[in-house]
Amino acid sequence: MTIRMEKAIDLLAKVAEDITDPVRCYRLAAGVWCKHSLVGLGVNSYKTDPFQAKYGKHEHAIHLHAEVAAIKNAVRTVGDDLSRCTMVVVRVKREHERTNKFKTTLAKPCKGCYRCIVEFGLRKVYYTTEKGLEQL
Repeated sequence: MTIRMEKAIDLLAKVAEDITDPVRCYRLAAGVWCKHSLVGLGVNSYKTDPFQAKYGKHEHAIHLHAEVAAIKNAVRTVGDDLSRCTMVVVRVKREHERTNKFKTTLAKPCKGCYRCIVEFGLRKVYYTTEKGLEQL
């Protein structure tokens, strides 16, 4: 893992830890980088969005996912072609319910987010697991 990737994971883990109203205790953050610059950041939230509704797993999955939010924000910054960009998705959970220490865990994008990733051409997508980092 490169130092840049470690910094990306650390940044996203901090963003995920700071989510004040996690969706069903899920604390996910996603970032889209182009040429080593962060161009889109997203977190999961209870906010509904027509962009998410288009990529939801089913018609009731309208709450914004971190990956879709990051892509939406990246498109605003660099346009519709994200083929030269890299996405990193991080999920954290408390090590124990009585502590404020977090650890990374499985953050593999769902089917709806995967469709969005493919449609916008992202070729490099990394996500955290209990054992480290995986690539889609």
